[in-house]
Amino acid sequence: MDRWRYVARELRHRSGRSLATAAGIAVAVLAAVLLAALANSYSRALEAPMKTVGADVIVQLTGDIPPKLEGLVFPHPNALLPAKAVAGIRKEPGVVSVTRAVYLWELAPDHYQSVLGLEAGETGLDGLNGRLLQGRPLRAGDHAALLDSDFAGKNGLKAGDDIVVGGDRLPVAGIVDAARGGKVVRADVYLPLAVSQALAAAAPQVQALYAFGADDANMLLVKADRRRMEAVVERIKQLVGKKAIVSSEISFRETLESALFLSERMGLVLSLVVAVFAVAFVLRATASAVNERRREMAVLQALGWRWRDVHRQVLLENTVLALTGTLAGLALAAFAAWAIGNIEVTMEMPWDLSSTPHFIPEAAVDRRQSVTVPPQLAWQVLAAAGLGGIFAGAISALAALSTRRPQPWSLLRSE
Repeated sequence: MDRWRYVARELRHRSGRSLATAAGIAVAVLAAVLLAALANSYSRALEAPMKTVGADVIVQLTGDIPPKLEGLVFPHPNALLPAKAVAGIRKEPGVVSVTRAVYLWELAPDHYQSVLGLEAGETGLDGLNGRLLQGRPLRAGDHAALLDSDFAGKNGLKAGDDIVVGGDRLPVAGIVDAARGGKVVRADVYLPLAVSQALAAAAPQVQALYAFGADDANMLLVKADRRRMEAVVERIKQLVGKKAIVSSEISFRETLESALFLSERMGLVLSLVVAVFAVAFVLRATASAVNERRREMAVLQALGWRWRDVHRQVLLENTVLALTGTLAGLALAAFAAWAIGNIEVTMEMPWDLSSTPHFIPEAAVDRRQSVTVPPQLAWQVLAAAGLGGIFAGAISALAALSTRRPQPWSLLRSE
């Protein structure tokens, strides 16, 4: 009898068991792929809040409240970062780059504006210039400013106008869309680092608390290797001290865990658990099928089939079932990902990352940020799940037939 026709007849004859085996593999593949997709969504959601500034870690230090909340002051309150700590962070394994910044609030009876001075670099002026709407980019040596588009519109300012910051009149080089992608470390006025350092060094309310020099900073924007993120964050806290304010994807992990309960590591663990249960289920189903077919196998051996041929036949049947279940599982996973659609998580940003003081009553402060993360089915995951499903069926057949070879004549006599 043709081997493939025999496979088809056997699977039809035992349709209930065949469907159960294929369904078990399909469910396992579906679960593994969806768990991996959700874990990947979780990882991308954690990155989203920090991507808006192009940094992986934002470093600040809690300080004292200035004697008077007037003129240029450090926000939150915020403190001067020790130069030794800054130098140490630059040398840490896993730290790719460090951009210094000076973050200031200017408080007056008739107006408020937030000011951020940045170094050149991807997470500094270069990244900011990439959001330019009008005017020209800001360079490190310029004595000029870029304005947030919302702030400029509210105050009727445009490129070519002047703006006064801390008593210093600065030409407006351009307007930027600082709100693009979120509200993390957003400011009204952006300056080259040297200009903001000079303003801070001349500000009475800053000098009343700190001996701020012309080369100091009160904020760091750090690019880090995500594989070493936890170690980098922990080491930064040690270098800066107990009052360190270190914002990173780790800061948002607890917020997101309620909505996306999977981490990449947990997703892998759960996928492995599902795979083990799938193999156990298919193994039991195959062993049961082999036990039920002892007489049939004895007849086949009596008709001239070698045990090796019987072995191949059962392996072929299980491989067909595994392939069917795997394809069904992958199709169901694709449909489920489409049905789930975008996963949207809304989180409230901490005051450390807000550009608006909480004590300004007229400011409508919305610190919420929505993160949208569509489940993505990576081809590597699909390939691994597909191969895993086929492997589960094949290994189950091999395990079920690994027992002692039956003697056909004695088996037929006992029947």
